[in-house]
Amino acid sequence: MTLELKPIPDEDVHAFLAMLADESLSINTGSIPFVIDLTWAQNRLTTRRQEEEEGTRVDRGLYDGGILVGTAGWFYNEDGGMEIGYAIHKDYRGRGLATCAAAMVLELLREARFDGPVYAQYFKDNPASGRVLEKLGFKPDREINSVSAARVGADPAWIVRLDSLY
Repeated sequence: MTLELKPIPDEDVHAFLAMLADESLSINTGSIPFVIDLTWAQNRLTTRRQEEEEGTRVDRGLYDGGILVGTAGWFYNEDGGMEIGYAIHKDYRGRGLATCAAAMVLELLREARFDGPVYAQYFKDNPASGRVLEKLGFKPDREINSVSAARVGADPAWIVRLDSLY
């Protein structure tokens, strides 16, 4: 496994679309609706690049041997806190890639000299994401009802917290 986090180039937009067009992925993220198309995927890449230029987000593709297998990054949430997120293509789940991706994002934050706290959120019906965050030292902060662009209404979720990156 040769993992790398790097910006997603325009030529990978079809792979990006194929990954994000999966309902099981979109229901566990806040901002990816189900169904999306190529225009949506292209706009998403453009918007993420603009947000990075503004300093409000870093969004990277997770590549394994040159193949786009996921995304991961950080952003400032609606409360102004630092939050991380990650998503793995359905064909590559169960291999520890989410843990690696999240750890790589934490390393990006360390390199930027950010020291926490860092938050993440996951729906209670997605305990695998909770295990990823627990492995990295995140602890429960609070329970909420959260919404997703692909869910109807609010569902129970956890906000977890990592107090320090060091």
